[in-house]
Amino acid sequence: MKTNFKKLFLLAIILLVPNLVSAASSCSYEEQVEINNIVANVKANYEVVDIYAGKSYDVDNANPDGTFPEVDKYVKGFNISILNITDDIYVKVRNDFDTDEKTYYYKDTQDGIVTFQTRNKSKLINYTVEVYSNKYSCIGEKFYEFSFTTPMFNNFSERPQCIDNRDFYYCQEFISSENISFVEFNQKIKEYEQEKKKEEEQKENQNKSFIEKLKEFYNDNKVIVYSCIVIVVVMGVATTVILIKKKRSRVL
Repeated sequence: MKTNFKKLFLLAIILLVPNLVSAASSCSYEEQVEINNIVANVKANYEVVDIYAGKSYDVDNANPDGTFPEVDKYVKGFNISILNITDDIYVKVRNDFDTDEKTYYYKDTQDGIVTFQTRNKSKLINYTVEVYSNKYSCIGEKFYEFSFTTPMFNNFSERPQCIDNRDFYYCQEFISSENISFVEFNQKIKEYEQEKKKEEEQKENQNKSFIEKLKEFYNDNKVIVYSCIVIVVVMGVATTVILIKKKRSRVL
């Protein structure tokens, strides 16, 4: 029984340790450790940007001669960056949207960062980044792999109901989950508006109750309130008189 427990314990530890070291590497253990330290720093991020999409005609602002002026057209997309690429490694990037796979070396980067753009925003796209050794005798061996997902554009964010409900999840411009149906959207935003109205009423009632408590305290303790005011005024006047007398005595 103890033996089985030990085996399970060791198996759990092995599964929890990040898979950074190649199981059958051509490099020595010391070289693997060095490469693992490098690949562990490789990360990815993305940001929503306006991507230039060529020229188009501005049909809302016609020229005096009836023609339409040309304007620059932009569409929403993503800048995706892979960070901390060095001469000692290279990366392969692929996604589940198409079969395209890109390989990037340090020479393809700017200070170790490679950035590419994508207009694919109609669905959630999963990216996989594989990091390979580019030094020692284990060149070409995969040492690290990680994934990330870009969000999708939310068409509901342009609906009139979202103008005053930007905090509602399905009114945000980009979301990180699959979208819902129009019927579900209407139902959920109604529930959100009802909850929002309820919270506003609660806050209003709390403010009212606070003011009412102040009024009630005032009505129940008028004598005390007036007495305190009189005492404060008298003390203020007395202090002022004393200060004036002291000042005059110094002058004399």
